[in-house]
Amino acid sequence: MKLLEINEDSFNKIIAIHDSDGGNLINESISKLFDCMNDSSNKYEVAINVAALNKIYSTAIQYITPVIDEIVLNVPKNYNSFTINQYVELVDNISKVNWISPTTGKEHSRCNLSFASKYIHFLSGRKIPIYDSYIWIVMVGYFKQKGNNEYSFSPPVNYKYFYETFKKFKLTFNLLNHSNYEIDKYLWQYGKNMLNDIVEDESVSLNKAKSILKKRINSCYSELDVN
Repeated sequence: MKLLEINEDSFNKIIAIHDSDGGNLINESISKLFDCMNDSSNKYEVAINVAALNKIYSTAIQYITPVIDEIVLNVPKNYNSFTINQYVELVDNISKVNWISPTTGKEHSRCNLSFASKYIHFLSGRKIPIYDSYIWIVMVGYFKQKGNNEYSFSPPVNYKYFYETFKKFKLTFNLLNHSNYEIDKYLWQYGKNMLNDIVEDESVSLNKAKSILKKRINSCYSELDVN
């Protein structure tokens, strides 16, 4: 399958779908929460932010205590003065959590890269993009459409790698006049549209739809390489 050509018309149409579905209202509400609960050293304020994001974005974190602890440990009070690169580093600093189960005594670890990027996205005033599987699939697909097979659909090793890829995408597709937030919305909404269509047409789960979408993209651009 051939992805939409990125131009002002197609970009604005996808953004309009996102906005009409309440996406902006949700994000603005979360931003208000983060503006209000902005003491990164206060575990209760952090807990409210974490719980809200986990619920609204369905990030499937079942035990939020170690996530809260990692944020309190790594996010300084002066984060408002951070540069983009410092926010990027902060995502990776809070993404990996380790804990011992209070019930079983067993050690656990988890990488919450998508959640961590969402948390710092709002903490930064939406300056950095969110890492999400939808966004990654679409972004890699566009690179493949350009004949660039440097990237694979495998999840990025860390947020720094994702962000460097995002910056290259922004430059490659002449989107420098758009904010990271706008590009983020375009990629996510376009990915959501395609995946929802596959779920409906093929009567499959979302995970299966992701697999189908990746295969369709790979198949299309493999044929282009051969020809």
